[in-house]
Amino acid sequence: MQAICQGVEAHTKRTGPSPKVAVDAVFLRRLLAILKICVPGVFSPEAGLIYVQGGLLVLRTLLSDYVSKLEGRAARWAIQSNGPLLSRTLGQFVAVSIPASIVNSGLKYMQRRIKLAFQRRLTQSLHAQYCERRAYYAASTLGGLTNADQRITEDVERFSHTISELYSYTFKPLLDVILFTRSLSRVMGYKRQFALYGYYLLVAQVLRAASPPLALMTAQETALGGAFRAAHQRLVAHAEEVAFNDPPAGMSEQMILNQHLYRLLRHSRLSAFMQFVQQSLDGFLVKYGATSVALAIYSLPLFWQRGGGLAPGSQGELTQNYISSMRLLSNTSKGIGELVLVYKRVTGLAGHTSRVSELLERIRGLSRADEEDTLRRLYLRNVSSSGLLLPVSVSSGALEPLPEPRRLEGETIKMNRVYLSSPDGVELVRELSFEVQPGRSVLIMGPNGSGKSSLFRVAAGLWPLQAGEVTLPPKGELFYLSQRPYLVAGTLRDQLLYPEPPRAVYAASKSERSRARVEPWMRSLSMSEEELEDRLSECLEAVELDYLLIRGRGWDQVQPWNETLSGGEKQRLAAARLLFHRPRFAILDECTSAVSADGESKLYGALVRAGITMVSIGHRPALRRFHSVAVHFGDGGPGHYSVEELRGSDADGLTEADLQGL
Repeated sequence: MQAICQGVEAHTKRTGPSPKVAVDAVFLRRLLAILKICVPGVFSPEAGLIYVQGGLLVLRTLLSDYVSKLEGRAARWAIQSNGPLLSRTLGQFVAVSIPASIVNSGLKYMQRRIKLAFQRRLTQSLHAQYCERRAYYAASTLGGLTNADQRITEDVERFSHTISELYSYTFKPLLDVILFTRSLSRVMGYKRQFALYGYYLLVAQVLRAASPPLALMTAQETALGGAFRAAHQRLVAHAEEVAFNDPPAGMSEQMILNQHLYRLLRHSRLSAFMQFVQQSLDGFLVKYGATSVALAIYSLPLFWQRGGGLAPGSQGELTQNYISSMRLLSNTSKGIGELVLVYKRVTGLAGHTSRVSELLERIRGLSRADEEDTLRRLYLRNVSSSGLLLPVSVSSGALEPLPEPRRLEGETIKMNRVYLSSPDGVELVRELSFEVQPGRSVLIMGPNGSGKSSLFRVAAGLWPLQAGEVTLPPKGELFYLSQRPYLVAGTLRDQLLYPEPPRAVYAASKSERSRARVEPWMRSLSMSEEELEDRLSECLEAVELDYLLIRGRGWDQVQPWNETLSGGEKQRLAAARLLFHRPRFAILDECTSAVSADGESKLYGALVRAGITMVSIGHRPALRRFHSVAVHFGDGGPGHYSVEELRGSDADGLTEADLQGL
């Protein structure tokens, strides 16, 4: 097991730091921090569930004590052939079995409710931070967090399940030991019971010394399972690219998947064997050994008094005491045994706590206030191969010192001495400067790899600004369209309203805080249903997609849009979305690359007529007619650019296009 753990640790070190997993002060501090999220207050609904389960646990223990007494009485009356009292005792037993069954089922139900409540609290807390300040982008694209989807779903679920079980398996055994010890004291006193407890203390030390590193094994198995799942997700996401080169790409992917599977199974097999050995030792010492000791402790004194001879008492009384006491001793032994084995559950919980705590810490770090600093740090660590944001040769070779990177908010889009380089440190554009005035769109052209998409990512704040100043309008006045449109899961209406939440999601939301945060961005709320559908229909007609209403079932049709629509239809639907929101400015990154030349001209004409000023990245010369300024990257060599004035305003270009019959 040691070799396997070391092997997994070595693999983890290549992909990221692996904190030590153990039951120590760090574990306790992390667990308390997570529990504060799960149970925010003593009067919270989650606390109420815990109180109810605690009451059920007390009631179950009292019922078990009462059932033990009834079993002893029934045996006594049976041996003494006392039919009336036996019938009465059996009636009491049947009567008490009804609430006992309800309590037992209630305990399982409450444990499930507590697990779901904890899972809801934790997941909502993670979602709030994961979707804040684009932490999801930093986590997935910039490598800030590996396997975020698996951690948020599976790891949180496993932690919630383990912690909900631990409460029952700790509180109930402790309560059983206390109450059953008190009941047994009336029959056999405390001294003989303490001898049984001494045996368990010895067993606990033996089992702890022989226990494998369960916390580490749990954390590593979860990590290996996440890596295996991520490998399959990667193949699904890039199935087309792999298929283009198959064979031998399919065989290579098979080898990669099998390698992840082998690592997981190798760890799981040895983990299962270690658990088999551990459980065999637990069963012998805790279950059967304790039962033998309990039987000896109770039975031997019955045969001998201080002066010798059989202990006094009628056969019926001895039978009653024996059955009641052995039932209580059995429950006490079971309770102590569960307490002895709590360390196994705690060490398993330590593994899940480590994973969830690391998840919380990472996402909290990614969603902190200084978003630019987070992007810069992750870009340098996981994207840039040079390890430098700005090469020394650039700053030293400039005629004037390059300005510090600054992002400003203004009435126009403006680039002032912006420096762009590729992740491997190759200079793309040096000291880029231009301004986009309302009604004067800018077209950015250049060969592949000249920095056009890099400018798009820097402007959107997805990549850190290396040097220079970027001025952008407020968020509500600026819209971005990329080459690959994002289609939300929802109706046709939802596709045009995005980034507004889908109507069904908004209507079902119970969080007033979430609704209040998103409502200022929802333009559709200011329109009646009739006005909204008229506006949406105009947008679809402008991009020549009005046939979608006829082909499907109107605005409320739900389809797998990514599979149903072609690449050109997706881009035109994204353009319709832009027309609906109608911002003052839009930054477009080859957003019509899959649309025909004729369709592209109609789309850009519609955008100009809507009064949207654009910064467009494109290749086709026909786009020059819909822009007032052209910026050519790579004109004059790598790192250079030139600015070309095309016309006075976008409206002039639209007039020219109309005169030419476009």
